[in-house]
Amino acid sequence: MNYIDNQSINNCTKKDQGIILHLSDLHFTPEINVENEVYLLVSDLKKVYFDNPENTLRLDDIDYVVISGDFIRRGGSKTSFDKAYTFIKLLSERLSLPFQKFVIVPGNHDLSWDITMASYHLTQGLPGPNDQVVTNVRSDIFYLKRDDEEWYKKFTFYSQYLFERLYGIPFPTNPKKQLKVILGDFFDHKKIAFFMINTSAEIDQFHRDTTYFDTEGLISASKEIQGKDFIKIVVGHHPVCPTNGYGTDIQFSNAMQNEDFKFYMHGHVHRTISLEYMNPQNINPNMLMIGAGALSAQADALWPGVPERYNVIRIANTDKHGKLLVSVNTRQREYIDTFWQPAYIYYETFGKKLTNIWSNII
Repeated sequence: MNYIDNQSINNCTKKDQGIILHLSDLHFTPEINVENEVYLLVSDLKKVYFDNPENTLRLDDIDYVVISGDFIRRGGSKTSFDKAYTFIKLLSERLSLPFQKFVIVPGNHDLSWDITMASYHLTQGLPGPNDQVVTNVRSDIFYLKRDDEEWYKKFTFYSQYLFERLYGIPFPTNPKKQLKVILGDFFDHKKIAFFMINTSAEIDQFHRDTTYFDTEGLISASKEIQGKDFIKIVVGHHPVCPTNGYGTDIQFSNAMQNEDFKFYMHGHVHRTISLEYMNPQNINPNMLMIGAGALSAQADALWPGVPERYNVIRIANTDKHGKLLVSVNTRQREYIDTFWQPAYIYYETFGKKLTNIWSNII
């Protein structure tokens, strides 16, 4: 098992609930004012409440921060990754959370297209499955031959300037070794396990929409997490689409259900908040997929009329065996560098009233 942190899993806590801050799609550029973004986010977190407006969130209530990919706008920018690291460092200080309480995964913007482009070389002959055909001249096939060893170095900057600075280990180049697990205490003798996957492992200029879901790796890692005290969560960048029969989404979704995962948390989808049940085989009918919108994307990266968004997720025990009460508080703002506010996108009281808080037992 490739653990990031398992130092605190034997320490029981006395809290009756746990809080996860879910961010995604920072899309940082060298020009971003990181200090201002942290100030605006922290200011809004102090206004968040779930049940009573008088009982707002305290910063030390937050147990984990999940950032589900696309830290920067261009994957070859060291300066942008420095900005992302500074953002996490400042947020870590304000929330009094160590880096091991931050759960991160790469997105399709975090790989270097300069590296993938340089790994292709024009040649002729018989192309392999990873090569890209250019044209035919009579009986000759001209194609771009891919140097796989160089191609898989595309997350080098993500590794050097972010991942290694947080966790002290390099991000593997081999997709089969990129699944990592963060373990820790959560609340009321409950432990939590975040399974961090790289859904962008097979993307480049020629395969921009190819997602990668490591079903075999997920099952192998999940088998090592024994006991019912663990709340198991998968974090990836792209949403899982169980209706997609052409990729590995269905197999991966079924694996999550059979292994009793509670959530799949993702980003990537700027145009809406994705909060839905994943139920392709009715094995685990209450497994939830939670998506965060873009946190700091410029206007040209947003869909018209859809603002930036993030989530605060509260999880608590119930009197029903094995069931959890999950509440998702969604926040939004119209533009970068502006203040956040509640996102009234959910219905309560049988659709008669809009609210920014979704809540249910799963």
